[in-house]
Amino acid sequence: MGLAVGVMTAPTADALAATIYAAITEWDREKPRAKQTEDFVVGISELGFCSERTRRMLAGITPEPTDNIAAFIGTALGDHIEQAVVAQFHGPVIRQAEVTVPLEGDLGRYTLTGHPDLLFEWGVLDIKTTRGLEVVRRSGPSQQQQFQRHCYALGAWQAGLFGDLPLREVQVANVWFDRAGDDKECHAHIEPYNPDVVASAAQWLDEVVHAYTRGGEAQKEPPRALCENYCGHFKDCRMGDTDVTGLITDPRLLAAISMYQEGAEMERDGRRLKDQAKSALIGTTGTNGKVAVRWTWVNEAIVPERHRDGYQRLTLSRIR
Repeated sequence: MGLAVGVMTAPTADALAATIYAAITEWDREKPRAKQTEDFVVGISELGFCSERTRRMLAGITPEPTDNIAAFIGTALGDHIEQAVVAQFHGPVIRQAEVTVPLEGDLGRYTLTGHPDLLFEWGVLDIKTTRGLEVVRRSGPSQQQQFQRHCYALGAWQAGLFGDLPLREVQVANVWFDRAGDDKECHAHIEPYNPDVVASAAQWLDEVVHAYTRGGEAQKEPPRALCENYCGHFKDCRMGDTDVTGLITDPRLLAAISMYQEGAEMERDGRRLKDQAKSALIGTTGTNGKVAVRWTWVNEAIVPERHRDGYQRLTLSRIR
């Protein structure tokens, strides 16, 4: 059956882009995890990220809507990666099981739920995406990721999802993929289940609860720039935070600040355009009549304090 023929005209490119983007953001807000946040339910995935954001959830403070397209893309990639692993793995694997973990804190007993990406016979694997892998190669899992995977492991083990495997033999792992695809490999980190990490998660939640009960703010762990791009509490939580004092009123200096900001934005736009064009031009050589396009191989080299792998360099040179 084909599409019905009507009188509706095709949208403009700008209108189409706006409609598709709005559909994505609205759909993203309707997801179960987003609904859980709107209902002020603290889950395992909240542990270790931002104490103040979690305190505000406990207090029932509604955040402003956000449209974090990077998180949406990461979730979409993670979902597809999970499906690929399940389809190709030849042993038993459970995808997106619901697990519940009890945390024993000094201020009480907390019960949280969550959904580990994949459970194998040997333990937990949680999939993450990021922009480039070098930082995670050097730093390993974040506090949030550590709390998350160890709590998942305990909850899954208590539910009997690892069979007869002793808890001390359960492994926890993350695997990271580069959202941009610049890194052609993934990076993995695996270690044994550690009850001390779960105890630290309970202590972290204790501190949040303490801040909530005394009516003060809790710790704000993420970088301020991340909060600005991600969190709906930013305006009334961190927008006024600054370590800079003194009001600049000199028109010349104000103009210089504006010029610097404009130049920085142009640099960012330029890098983004170059990266996108480079991706589209992979393997292309020739000319458009004005510039010559060529790829050259740059050999690996030892530069100060690190090894630089060989890579393909794109060069566009003007035809004289």
